[in-house]
Amino acid sequence: MIAECTAARERGDWRAACEAALIDVTFDDAGPVAGLLAGFAPDLLRWHLPRAMGGAVHLAGWRSYLLAGDGPVRPDTMVLLVRTPETENGANRLTLDAVRAGDIEGRSICPLPPYLWDARRAAELPHTGAAGPADSDAALAAAWTTAGWELDEDGFRAWRRWHLSLLRSLDPVLTARELRRVSAQFGHRSWALQGRWDISELRLLASGDRIRVTVPAKRPEETSGPELRLLPDLMRPPIDRALIEAGRLDPADLHPLVRDVLAPGVTGDPDPSLVPAGLLDERVFRVRCRGVWHWVSVRSGRLALPEHSDDERQRELSLQAFGGEIGGCFKADLGWHGHARWLPRALREHRRDLWLRLESGGPRVVTALLDAGLDPRLCDGGGRTLVHLLGAFGDPAVLPRLLAAGLDVDARDREGVTPLFEALTRRWPVELITALVDAGADPRLPVQGVSPLKYLKTLRKRDMTPGLTAALAYLRRK
Repeated sequence: MIAECTAARERGDWRAACEAALIDVTFDDAGPVAGLLAGFAPDLLRWHLPRAMGGAVHLAGWRSYLLAGDGPVRPDTMVLLVRTPETENGANRLTLDAVRAGDIEGRSICPLPPYLWDARRAAELPHTGAAGPADSDAALAAAWTTAGWELDEDGFRAWRRWHLSLLRSLDPVLTARELRRVSAQFGHRSWALQGRWDISELRLLASGDRIRVTVPAKRPEETSGPELRLLPDLMRPPIDRALIEAGRLDPADLHPLVRDVLAPGVTGDPDPSLVPAGLLDERVFRVRCRGVWHWVSVRSGRLALPEHSDDERQRELSLQAFGGEIGGCFKADLGWHGHARWLPRALREHRRDLWLRLESGGPRVVTALLDAGLDPRLCDGGGRTLVHLLGAFGDPAVLPRLLAAGLDVDARDREGVTPLFEALTRRWPVELITALVDAGADPRLPVQGVSPLKYLKTLRKRDMTPGLTAALAYLRRK
């Protein structure tokens, strides 16, 4: 993705860069935002966007990000708006729109500084801040006052522990810098800091040279219009720096624009191939089996037990059917195919790597992997099949390929969830839902006692998105 986006950006083709970065563009006339698009680096944006659950590889869902250049943003200012999916299950496609700032819709809008998405400004990425996290409340207060912040008159006595936890996770120097930037650009003195579960837990105030952090006296009331908020993720040095210092990330693997800031002089080129060399080659793993170590192998996602015969396999399966304890190799076989939870760590990590490539790569990557021989019956640890992953692929054209390989459109994972039920609960695009139904998915098949059709009928009106409304009408016709 990085290699393709970089090549497209360097030749001035921002639409091709968005396509490579799995971003759906919703506008045709690029003229009003040509200046923003000239430096737009969608791969850089993806690199920096907050992840689900604070650290997963999937992007945090239900988010809207505002991209604007320098200068005041007024109601008639044209800006870019990026939305993440209404899910956090690996469907990482983004939506890019060009709108007047005064026409933005959505309850919570987070402005992003240009260095997170503009290749021309990437060198401005802040990689230093305060000395480090404060251990005691007194040290925390001192760090913030030293950075120029005013605190509540009674200090932290009225603060809850989660307020202190959130404050401790922020860098006071970087927070002050970002508050001053957005206050000057948007003309707002008061900014809510969007905490977990989309609840504003702290409020940052800027008035002239004075900046203050406080806890609202009561939970803010929901408003019908959009509200600009700040994200804690933007008030910290980049996580890449901490990962490098901890030995968890090789500087050569950084995004090139980020590497130039955090590790200048280090070289590395992103692999432009959809299927990296050697990815599907045979690998062997040790498994403890009835007191001895055995080797199992994986090639193209297919697990083999070379140290066991077919007769042994049949005997072990019969033993399991009568409640007996089976050997480690056969436990690993069950776990690999999603029929059990246990799997040796090395095997689990190998499968996770394959699965994440499928989740994050889009339809071209999954097609290339299948063409290269990947086992289409590969499952994740929960027994989800590649049909369950259609929402991450984002292209209904992949489905016929999977069904032709023998996959079941109504396959159940270990929790009994079918792809259609997952599609509805995860808010997949309506074209993917209708593709499943057209391929034979049963909308009346019970899943944990509730069919997909019944699930839609029980949703409250405010929870019915336009896509779900269209899906319900389509299912009723079927």
